[in-house]
Amino acid sequence: NKSKNWTFLNSIAGNENLGERISDFTLIDKNGKNVLFKKLMAGEYLAEDFAQKFAYKIDLSRKEKVSSMAHISWIFGETGLLMTDDLLPQFGQKSSVKIHFDLPKDWKISGGGNLLEDNSFFVADIEKAVFIIGKNWRERKNDKVNLAFSGDWQFTDDEALNAANEVLREYKNIFGEIPNEKTQIFMVRFPESIQTGNWEAETRGANVVILSSDMPFKNQSLQRLHEQFRHELFHLWIPNNLSLTGNYDWFYEGFALYQSLRTGIELNGLRFEDFLDTLSRAYNLDNFQSQKISLIEASKNRWSGANSQIYARGMLVAFLCDIAILNESKGKRSLTEIFREIYRKYRKPNTLHDGNSAILSLFESRRELRQIVEKYIKGAESIEWNTDLEAVGIEAKIENSFTKLSVKSKLNGRQKDLLNELGYNNWRKIVSK
Repeated sequence: NKSKNWTFLNSIAGNENLGERISDFTLIDKNGKNVLFKKLMAGEYLAEDFAQKFAYKIDLSRKEKVSSMAHISWIFGETGLLMTDDLLPQFGQKSSVKIHFDLPKDWKISGGGNLLEDNSFFVADIEKAVFIIGKNWRERKNDKVNLAFSGDWQFTDDEALNAANEVLREYKNIFGEIPNEKTQIFMVRFPESIQTGNWEAETRGANVVILSSDMPFKNQSLQRLHEQFRHELFHLWIPNNLSLTGNYDWFYEGFALYQSLRTGIELNGLRFEDFLDTLSRAYNLDNFQSQKISLIEASKNRWSGANSQIYARGMLVAFLCDIAILNESKGKRSLTEIFREIYRKYRKPNTLHDGNSAILSLFESRRELRQIVEKYIKGAESIEWNTDLEAVGIEAKIENSFTKLSVKSKLNGRQKDLLNELGYNNWRKIVSK
């Protein structure tokens, strides 16, 4: 560290006061003597001189919110997830490190760096590396994916590996490449009895962490796994391999959620009725918000209450953009083209650009998207979508105060064509193959 300031990560993904986990902090200079320092606050220290060595304890047993377990380091029983970003001091952007782990007897480790020798790794970027440690976990791997499992699931390890491969192939078709040599996926059961179907996830660099409970039946369990992979693996491309900065979560979360649905239909893992049902729920959630804010504002406040708005409204806006592009091009183009264009233009390595400016300027260059940007991304207007839905033969009916989407009983030729582009008859195509 070439600075006299020593700082540990204190906040990430809505988890605050992480610096309080640090204790017994010590600094040593090049002569082996202690360096005096002042503790400014939990996890932040100002040294009187430069130090060459440092030591401290970090409490990873502290009970955090269960929802935080995909985002920060923890050890519970005989399993742990270690993330170098909150374990090591903040050394500045893209710091690399050689790190050795001393583990209890019979414990093993796998994950986020190049293995140098037993339990020693080279980590190219401290912010991105994740490791799994413990006794009772196992691995399945091929040339593209390394899957680490903790706990028993309704699906088999091979079924999970196949699902990951299938989703990666589908996204490769969209973007033209897989950005990482190898994708590391950590599938970990919640260590407490959490309600069925709950899950939390994060994708850092090429490391995908999924903390989940299981579903009651195997087919539900596999469907949920596909959903998790479709959403999280999308992040390998957007935003993780883009040179875009700032709070544009509305796009890389909300639009990712929508693309996950479209991919689910494409791979026949999701029925069209489920697609419409998910959009209906998102509309009702957005419609019942008493205080609406724009997606730009919501992205600034994501971890202080606007998270669900980013996902629900962001997904709805992606749907409206998809319809607008399909309608304008008579079914020849879709939202996929936007993803391709953004990726082609801003993929790493590239000069850094502000995410909101880059994406909005691209949207506004398309006549059919300008009104959507003004009303629903920059603005906070209630979503009026009847005209948009009519174009693709979908109607919104109100039942018991809730809006429900369904395909119209009578469709004209144009509506049928656009519905098919949305995936309405996809299962028929797959059956005929």
